[in-house]
Amino acid sequence: MAGFFETIRQKKGSGQLLAAWIIDGNNAGARMLLSQEELLFRDEDFPEELAEKIRKSGGDRKGVLKKAGSRVFMDHLSDGRRLVICGAGHVSLCVIRLGVMLGYEVTVIEDREEFAEKARAAGAHQVICKPFGEALDGITGDPVTAFVIMTREHIHDVECLRRILTKTYAYAGMMGSRSRTQNVRQQLLDEGYDVRKVDDVQMPIGLPIGSRTPEEIAVSVMAQVIQVMNAADPGEDFPKGMPEELAAIEKAENGRGVLAMIVEKSGEAPRRPGTKMLVRKDGSFLGTVGGGYAEAVILETARKMVREGTPQNTLIKVSMKKGAVHCGGEIEVFLWGISKGFTIAT
Repeated sequence: MAGFFETIRQKKGSGQLLAAWIIDGNNAGARMLLSQEELLFRDEDFPEELAEKIRKSGGDRKGVLKKAGSRVFMDHLSDGRRLVICGAGHVSLCVIRLGVMLGYEVTVIEDREEFAEKARAAGAHQVICKPFGEALDGITGDPVTAFVIMTREHIHDVECLRRILTKTYAYAGMMGSRSRTQNVRQQLLDEGYDVRKVDDVQMPIGLPIGSRTPEEIAVSVMAQVIQVMNAADPGEDFPKGMPEELAAIEKAENGRGVLAMIVEKSGEAPRRPGTKMLVRKDGSFLGTVGGGYAEAVILETARKMVREGTPQNTLIKVSMKKGAVHCGGEIEVFLWGISKGFTIAT
């Protein structure tokens, strides 16, 4: 049977997952992994009765739950955000670069090979050089996908929007003047599209920051995408490359590492529950739990666990008193020692 992190790695791209971690009590560190359809993984020391209660609840609760005398962190794993851009003009190329930098899986649809090649050069992960409607018919939407329409002609914009309105998505936006986009809205309503779906489309696209250049317009668009998708709160994903690295550590005889995960926050702490950081055997780390004072405390604790090799699964609270130095707030972080090289005390 594949390990916990290997299962996450294998299931990436198949939809949102729910990981349940017991964070205190006799079974601290035990984990369970669910998809919408099935139980994917359960540690032997994760009580079966507790697992069944979580399964029956549908996994719709978030954060820390108190169950059967233990606290359980319900970690909703997003499936990695996706950005689908229709068109590869000047603004689109800037949106591609920003999307890649922000960690989105970027797909571009462009029906002209010359412009499709420019999208590839800008770093798009996938470029589909086909008619817009045909290409969109082959793309399945989901709760972590953003659709951005920036084609060269009104007729193509409307064709794309008709297709997108039939899909599931976190964000949809169309570039154009206020008057033109209002005309598109009315056209779609006249055609019978759901008014709620139409009004959910951001048109004109982007936050009103007085953008002038293609680069500035791209910033306004991606800022709006982030705003809308964060408000929808699809969950925290692992930083890029972390599931693969965790799976390798989990399998290796001499592997060693500590996963630090925020499970609760209050006040003005910068990162939310589910944020993760991996501290490696050599003391280097991947990801961040917010930087500054809090991260320094967590790194010191995790590095000590790695050095000693006999850690306990540990919950620590870091308080950042509001003032000239700290932002205020408090985070509670679960530190989980990974690998066969550890003697894990629970």
